[in-house]
Amino acid sequence: MPSIRSVSFSLLVGLVHAAGLLAVALELGYAVGPAEYSIPGMAWRYGGLVVVAAVPVWLAVRYRLVVPLVAVLLTSGYVVGMELTPPGPTFRDVAELEGLAEPTGYTVVENGLYIVRYMVNASVWTVGFLFAGVVEAAVRSLWDRLPPVDDFPSWLSVPADRREAATVAAGGGVLHAVAMTWFAYRLGVTVSGGFAWLLYGYGAIGMWLLAAVPLYLLYRHRLLAPVTLMTAFVLLNARAEFTASVEDPHTLYFGAWFLYLGLVLVTAGIEYGLHRVDAARRVGSLL
Repeated sequence: MPSIRSVSFSLLVGLVHAAGLLAVALELGYAVGPAEYSIPGMAWRYGGLVVVAAVPVWLAVRYRLVVPLVAVLLTSGYVVGMELTPPGPTFRDVAELEGLAEPTGYTVVENGLYIVRYMVNASVWTVGFLFAGVVEAAVRSLWDRLPPVDDFPSWLSVPADRREAATVAAGGGVLHAVAMTWFAYRLGVTVSGGFAWLLYGYGAIGMWLLAAVPLYLLYRHRLLAPVTLMTAFVLLNARAEFTASVEDPHTLYFGAWFLYLGLVLVTAGIEYGLHRVDAARRVGSLL
């Protein structure tokens, strides 16, 4: 029963979160009403705004995890603040920008679209918030000075045995790969020559490795820095989409994922070395 109540409460907060953001968007003049989308499109967009808030709230209510809740509050506050801070969104027909006599029917929005982009990319933000929760849970389980996580699943304990660590890493890798591959597809990441399917297959494998490797290092070897860095990658990729830019960081993340994996491994090596030095120091102090 407590779990049902926590899920219900979280969904209620998610609904309020979605309704509030959509109300602001409609007030600003964005075309985000139900008539603008098909039923699947509406479910994806509106449902995303519900889930992106409901998941951190559920983690807070069920396991007392604070970081995901703070992250969603800061993100949603930033989105609303940017929309309501002057100058507000300006809607211009392409004809006005190009100096054409007749309107084209295509509208360009300046100084806005934060809520719209947050809504469309809600799945990526949700994955980032989940990984933030994983980091907090691991930190609280490893550091005695912090309160432990209430009633956390035993199979998510740190450290875990080899099989459990591999299972968690594989599952987290799939979640990251699905979200970030879809993100790349939505942004139109592609290559010339008709080999897009090769790019997406190659990118999906990289996205899986980018999450699976840090998660395995966390749950098997108690290395926190790699998964923390990977979480930052996800959230920074999502945040970059709030502002239009010729240079899309997700294109680099998706296509040159081996560079990011290299950074993760270097970070893991540094943290492992620090652990060894600390262990040697402790042994020396006992002699």
